[in-house]
Amino acid sequence: MGLALVLFVALFFALFFWRRARNQTKHLQAFIDAEYDTLSSLAQDHPLADKLADICELVETQIPDCFASVMMVNTQRTALDAVAVKSLPPEFTKALQNLPIAEGVGACGTAAALKQPVVVEDMLIDPRFEVFLALIDQYKLRAAWSFPVFSPTDRRLLGTFALYSTQARIPDAEEARLIERSRDLISLVIAQHQDRIDRLRSEQQTASLFEHNPEAVFTLNLDGFFTSLNKAGEKLLELPVEQVIGRHYETNLVEEDHALMRRHFEAAKEGEPQHYQVRILNSRGVLKKLELTNIPMIVDGKITGVHGIAKDITQQSEYEERLQIFNRSVEASTNGVVISDARRPGFPIIYINPAFSDISGYQPEEIIGRNCRILQGADTDPNTVREISAALREQREIRCVIRNYRKDGKPFWNELIISPVRDVNHEVSHFVGLQNDISERVEREAELAYNAEHDVLTGLPNRTALERFLQRSVANNSARVYVLFIDLDGFKPVNDSLGHECGDHILVQTAKRLSSVMPKHDLLARFGGDEFVAVIQSAQTDESVIPIARKILETFDAPFAYDDAEVSLSAAIGIASSEIAVKNPNELIQHADVAMYEAKRRGSGTYQWFSPDLDLDTQQQITLRAQLQEAIQKAQFEVFYQPIVSRSGGIVGVEALVRWAHPERGYISPADFIPLAERTGQIVAIGNWVLEQACKDLATLRESGVAQVSVNFSPMQFYRDDFIETVAGLIKKYAIKPNQLVAEITENVLLRDSAGALRMMAELRELGLEIALDDFGTGFASLSYLNVIPAQKLKIDRCFVQDIDSNSRNAAITRGMLTMAAELGIEVVGEGVETEAERDYLTRYACDFMQGYLFCKPLPLSDLLTWLDHK
Repeated sequence: MGLALVLFVALFFALFFWRRARNQTKHLQAFIDAEYDTLSSLAQDHPLADKLADICELVETQIPDCFASVMMVNTQRTALDAVAVKSLPPEFTKALQNLPIAEGVGACGTAAALKQPVVVEDMLIDPRFEVFLALIDQYKLRAAWSFPVFSPTDRRLLGTFALYSTQARIPDAEEARLIERSRDLISLVIAQHQDRIDRLRSEQQTASLFEHNPEAVFTLNLDGFFTSLNKAGEKLLELPVEQVIGRHYETNLVEEDHALMRRHFEAAKEGEPQHYQVRILNSRGVLKKLELTNIPMIVDGKITGVHGIAKDITQQSEYEERLQIFNRSVEASTNGVVISDARRPGFPIIYINPAFSDISGYQPEEIIGRNCRILQGADTDPNTVREISAALREQREIRCVIRNYRKDGKPFWNELIISPVRDVNHEVSHFVGLQNDISERVEREAELAYNAEHDVLTGLPNRTALERFLQRSVANNSARVYVLFIDLDGFKPVNDSLGHECGDHILVQTAKRLSSVMPKHDLLARFGGDEFVAVIQSAQTDESVIPIARKILETFDAPFAYDDAEVSLSAAIGIASSEIAVKNPNELIQHADVAMYEAKRRGSGTYQWFSPDLDLDTQQQITLRAQLQEAIQKAQFEVFYQPIVSRSGGIVGVEALVRWAHPERGYISPADFIPLAERTGQIVAIGNWVLEQACKDLATLRESGVAQVSVNFSPMQFYRDDFIETVAGLIKKYAIKPNQLVAEITENVLLRDSAGALRMMAELRELGLEIALDDFGTGFASLSYLNVIPAQKLKIDRCFVQDIDSNSRNAAITRGMLTMAAELGIEVVGEGVETEAERDYLTRYACDFMQGYLFCKPLPLSDLLTWLDHK
């Protein structure tokens, strides 16, 4: 029994130690396997939770009856979340999520708050676990050991590493060292994981900056060949990246920019960042302007290439160029430009151009920040100011003319355009004002408006103003309106003999005398020539008009003084009343005109009332004047031509003579309408029409052998500023050659303005016209004028040619003219030759040319051409 017992005991201990050795071997193998899995997990790119779980498993294999967990601080750093729990069930892990970091919240919350280990031997009796008792009891846990985990670099709290034991105890020294080593390992793993995340994030950010950069980003090797290019670069070049990689940067570069980019590229290779502009041609040949930045690529302290960023500034450059052009244009503009801020109270000025300073006198420093109201003054129209204010308030454009004032106080007329400017959100941000000093134009328009209704010589209202005033007076007055037609007696001989200056002086003095006796609110106008018309609306009866007429006649009692001479004149007045019904108020002027002629017939210095039974001839003259105006408008005139022959009988030219083909009365004699046209000024329009018709017919006449056409020019045409311009235009229009056109001018043209008339004759000569002095000897011109007149021909009037063979006086005068003309080298034309005796006499005394019924009467063009064919 003893031996058996010994053998049994020995066998028991052998079996015990064998099983213990076997268990230790298994435990060691499990530890080795766990340690291998942990190291393998750490070495590979496994998720952080798996790595930490492997560490937990390794620790659990070393410390029996324990469960390990790793908790990490959340992003707000206010709570802990379990990220690795190897052996505890998921329900326990879920209960540990969002654990507050605070003292008294279990072991982990307290350890994280105090940043020091918390070792609890028995959680059942520790008040910090009261809220967790149910969980502790459910999983049969007793002890809790929690250690804070810090960053190995900056000691920043990362989380906690905790072990939960099923036994109420504290770790021994060996276990404590294992826990601390495991905690340090956890710290390294978490730090490694975060470094990896930071590195990946940085790499992604770098890749994002490269791939998603809106600008073209590329890299070049040290030889200048592309090694990378992002999407924006592909879009810029319009080439896929595969076709760009390996290309040299000069491939798409404009040749003129090669040296520039080479210089900057080499500088970047030396380590100096570069910023410059170049031009490229993309795959479609479109020119692009780029703003390039080159940065050296440094790896391990060595420059391995050049990094580049290319910004497409093509459109920006175009905008900048347009902006520069705009700025230069605004600066150079002759119109004042002012810009104000629409978003600030009072719309203060933020810019003015030099023209604005020139117009207003204000320099930028004097007006920037102020309002344009500074230009307004006492005479600025308040209505216009209100219109401008309303337009600014309603943010709409306005165009107006306003009277402004310069800095020195001088007024000027400002043509103003204000326009709103909208920003990208379509809100009005500014106002642009365009200003133009139109003072000269306004003054000129005012002068033109004044001249349009006033006589230039006397300053009195003219016919236009007279008719307008008369229309208003008749329309607005229930009482009678009277018209007084005043005509000077003896004015024409004075004007012809003493000259234009004397005549003008008398007319001006007459206007002053008449104005001095005119009742207030009535009108005195110059009707034309030496005619004046008064409209009386202040008189109530016929009897009250008579004293006014007498005062007017009395103004002529005193003679007119001019230089050392005195001139006595009288007047005749015709009076018409609105009591006599008329279709148009202007008919009152015609009635007064008729009455004036009757007054003249009865003797000077009288007045005469109009009545329907007045001399019909006088009325016919008035009617004829109106019909003459209608004839001008409807071109009822014709041109007849009378041949001019040489002494030998050859046709050397024709004279153009106007005829009026009246639609009812037939042809009216020029003797009936030419004097009237001269008197009314209508001769200018008639003369211009005859001149153009003659120019038009000249080509046909020359084809029939007629070398020249003579045209009569009225003295009134010489008084017009556009006379020479009109003649020059017709010569150019009809290609008139020199000496094909002869201007026939009466010597009376010299009486009004001899210097001006001589100047115009010289200008006609320059245009290629010959000058013929017509009706010589019948006017009041001095013979001395023959010394200065640039005339090539002298026309002897019919009154001297008539009966020249039997009238000794006519014969003597004619011989004298022929002799004088020959001495002066002027050719002579004898007019009105009707008999062979007259022709023979002129031929005997060497008269160069003749015209008259003896040869041919004036004929229409078609009849003249027939006559020439049979000549």
